[in-house]
Amino acid sequence: MGGSPFRLIRLSAAGSQLLNDWLTGTATLASSEATKLRDRLIRGGMVHPVFSPVPTNSPEVTSAFVVPVHNDSDGLDRLLGVLRSYSPESQIVVVDDASADVSSVAAIVAAHGADLVHHDVNRGPAAARNTGWRNVLQPKVTSPGDVTFRPEVMVFVDADVVPRAAAIQTLLAHFVDPAVSVVAPRVAAEPGADRIAAYEADNSPLDMGSDAALVFPGTRTSYVPSAMLVVRTNMLEEAGGFDEAMRYGEDVDMVWRLIQHGHLVRFEPAAVAHHRNRPSVAAFARQRFSYGSSAAELSARHGDKVSPLQLPANITMTTLGLLFGGRRLRLVAAAATASSIVALTRKLIGKVDVPVKEAARLTVMTHGYAVHGLAAAATRSWAPLLVWTSRSRQALAAALVVPAMIDWFRTRPANNLVTHTAFRALDHGSYCAGVWAGVLRSGSVAALLPKVRIGNNS
Repeated sequence: MGGSPFRLIRLSAAGSQLLNDWLTGTATLASSEATKLRDRLIRGGMVHPVFSPVPTNSPEVTSAFVVPVHNDSDGLDRLLGVLRSYSPESQIVVVDDASADVSSVAAIVAAHGADLVHHDVNRGPAAARNTGWRNVLQPKVTSPGDVTFRPEVMVFVDADVVPRAAAIQTLLAHFVDPAVSVVAPRVAAEPGADRIAAYEADNSPLDMGSDAALVFPGTRTSYVPSAMLVVRTNMLEEAGGFDEAMRYGEDVDMVWRLIQHGHLVRFEPAAVAHHRNRPSVAAFARQRFSYGSSAAELSARHGDKVSPLQLPANITMTTLGLLFGGRRLRLVAAAATASSIVALTRKLIGKVDVPVKEAARLTVMTHGYAVHGLAAAATRSWAPLLVWTSRSRQALAAALVVPAMIDWFRTRPANNLVTHTAFRALDHGSYCAGVWAGVLRSGSVAALLPKVRIGNNS
């Protein structure tokens, strides 16, 4: 059981033995049937491949770097130094998106042996990345017989990001599999001693966690950020690059377009890059606001993939009944939950050792996800709708405070509980304000609507 989306796959005796042999390292692919099983499990997100790191610009996977920058000379200097230490011969194209100090950027780029492209006006990160990768692919024939270098993959790295050792090589290794179009590292917050760093350590919006995943809308890892992103060049061309009409959310948009066309997008937490934290509380709030403001545009392009709550109808109704119903409604919800456990137990007979225990565990886990999803939707999207009655205000306060307390006791950050909760309120509140700003600007409430699935959800 597992995968993206979550599912149960029943293996034959031979398939089960083969999987056991793989997991213990005692077998390799020996037949077409084994290859099919491996590909089925990988495409279902049930298992994740582990590759040996590939040297930068090896014959197997060639790469070029694209670095967009705007008014961040210090970050650019630090990043280019790191990239050159990992990959002395790789082509690096820096796109200066109309920085105020052009000469400083030019000097840093020249010092590190990179190429510089300049935008006269600020056009945003999507346009900067597009300018970069298209510049790499431009014919550069300086003498007869020269052949234009065409890298197999483009490595996008923002100027405020620093990859850790072997991160690039670990990401490149995935492109040995021709089915993979995009791979992203874990973008963790840069360690620090201030209050913002203490909060971001476990709550950065760019950090997708420590578990490898197949990226898929509506799952735990539904997107990956472009702070650092490796994309197969021909897939980038096929997709037309990033949507330059989007100031924010352009990375989510491109990843979802590729997934929609059947391409594999992987999240690889074994590769880690550090993202510089915002320097002030105001900048922290503006970042969250800008991310939230992309929801309406993403909804216009991708429909209910961006819905703030995505749950089966039966789980939604029983969870709401247990949380907010009166005595009779809670009894009905409890009975419905028990009925779901019985039905799932029947399906698991012959598939797991203790069907009742496993059915109960899965049902409780699902309702736990539902509570978490409802709380997040309330604080990040629906807050303005929940301030009109005393009961809804109480529910909104609980949706903010209780998860903050659980998170604090689980991670024990450097901030005290009050400071941690205050940052969470600012985080979710700023994001929610951005969502509503985008909704009002677009004139569509689609980004606020839940996606409730009706039918057989077990």
